[in-house]
Amino acid sequence: MDTLPVELYQLVLAATWHADGLWGDATFDLYARGLPDDWGFLVAAGLEPLRERLAALRFTEAQVAQVAEHPVFRHVQPAFFDYLRRFRFEGEVHAVPEGTPVFPGEPLVRITAPLMTCGLIETLAIQIVSASSLIATRAVRLVQAAGGAPVYDFGSRRAPSPDAALLSARAAFIGGSAATTNAAAVLRWGIPSIGTMSDTFIAAYGDEQLAYDAFRTYFPEVGHLALSDMEPGRAVAELKRFRGQVLTVRLDHADLESTSRAVRRELDRAGYRTTRILGSGHLDEHRIAALVASAAPVDRYAVGRALARVDDDGVRMAFRIAERHASQGSVGARGEGAARWPGKKQIIRTPLGDTLVRASDAPLLERNGGIGLLSRVGPDPVPLVSAREHCIRAVGALPGAVRALRSPAVWPVHAATDL
Repeated sequence: MDTLPVELYQLVLAATWHADGLWGDATFDLYARGLPDDWGFLVAAGLEPLRERLAALRFTEAQVAQVAEHPVFRHVQPAFFDYLRRFRFEGEVHAVPEGTPVFPGEPLVRITAPLMTCGLIETLAIQIVSASSLIATRAVRLVQAAGGAPVYDFGSRRAPSPDAALLSARAAFIGGSAATTNAAAVLRWGIPSIGTMSDTFIAAYGDEQLAYDAFRTYFPEVGHLALSDMEPGRAVAELKRFRGQVLTVRLDHADLESTSRAVRRELDRAGYRTTRILGSGHLDEHRIAALVASAAPVDRYAVGRALARVDDDGVRMAFRIAERHASQGSVGARGEGAARWPGKKQIIRTPLGDTLVRASDAPLLERNGGIGLLSRVGPDPVPLVSAREHCIRAVGALPGAVRALRSPAVWPVHAATDL
């Protein structure tokens, strides 16, 4: 599908700037306006996919023709459409490393580029970084709730599109998911794979024993089977021919606590003491935390919707102008429609909190022990496993009260007095 990567009004604004000669550079901040009530932080993610998309961003001849033919552009001069044909992203991107916890008002991404360019990439930047950061944060919370038990990403079929599913699987891995069902993510980035026999697979054979036999014949090393929806004793009895080979049984149930106990008893009684239970069924971090607190015998967790569709209520990512650059100098943008704090900024992190300062002042604070979080994004990708490892370290460095799953403490964020 030949889909425009922008909203129509952004083309209208760009055409106006182009006609009025506003061709100079500007600096824009991409940041979260707030956090959901129970979230103490937001994990930055999606920065590498954004870099890739910006580098490849083009307007095709067909797209330009569609825009030019729309009635709203009937007064626009041909030079603007020539600009779209030649469009390439030519700008400078600074970002916090993927996996870094950030807080409201702090720029995850800082982009300096021609004003028209910044206007045309707004939606793309918000879509990629917002969705990825929300899912990475949810993954961190799920892993924290699980208390050391693996959390698997089963969200692909709940995502609104294949592209969204791929982006979600990547973000979930940064946040700590142990494996994914998404084939593209497995093949592209080497994320560990997970999957079990489905109910549809069993139904296609019309007989559980035939289905199990076929599965084990062609994939004897997989070792992950789904228990069909029946009384636990009978379900476990169906596995008797695979003694010693069944590594995991998946249990998809609304009442995982009592059902997992019943299944565990039957597994132990049948001699499957080393077989693990994979629990699923509309899980989120609070349901997992309750299962862990009750000592339910669930050894690992499969999470679908919570890792595919995260509501951005309370976060509301914004991409706003922070500074205009002109021949007579740079001017910080202020007022409605501008970034929360004006100017080109750096985030300085210390064990006591964050301070936003002018980028030109950052070196002094860094020499005094602070860490500047924003750095220039280069042309080479950062290995995904490095982002994951950084996330574990960076989130782990936050106080436990800030990482709490409910009523978290507020991490201090201040702005320098000269911003």
